[in-house]
Amino acid sequence: MRFILIIISFINILLYYSAYAYYDTILGALAKYELPVGLLSFIKYFIVYILGFLIGFLIILGMRLRVNMNYFDIKVLLLVGLVPALAIIISYSGLADFLVASIFKSNATVSELYYYFFSRTDIWALWLGVATGSSIRLKLLQKRKYKHEAIEQNISDSE
Repeated sequence: MRFILIIISFINILLYYSAYAYYDTILGALAKYELPVGLLSFIKYFIVYILGFLIGFLIILGMRLRVNMNYFDIKVLLLVGLVPALAIIISYSGLADFLVASIFKSNATVSELYYYFFSRTDIWALWLGVATGSSIRLKLLQKRKYKHEAIEQNISDSE
């Protein structure tokens, strides 16, 4: 079961990476539908998020964790995914623009730091996806071990 999930995840990673790599070409094909720019941007970052999710899920499958039940580990998501989630929220809410303008009086150095730190939404979405994918714990089917199995003995051994 684990091997099948690893193969499926790896194929999906290749497909989503291809979709991200050819996003501009796909965008040209979608141009005739005149979709809003916000939706196209969301689709791009959603593709990157799913790519990161599959990479994180593949990492967890490779670790062969022994768990008793399927669950989503919220502690791991909060520890690993808090930084990218806050970066995405701050960059798109306008809070960072407000802070740079009001507190730092639009200082050039701070403005450049803000731009280079928060403008990498692709990296933040990928990081958040890896954090989400690595928070999943799966109990995969394992070979059953029975407590009572018949053991063959030779008659000469029992005498």
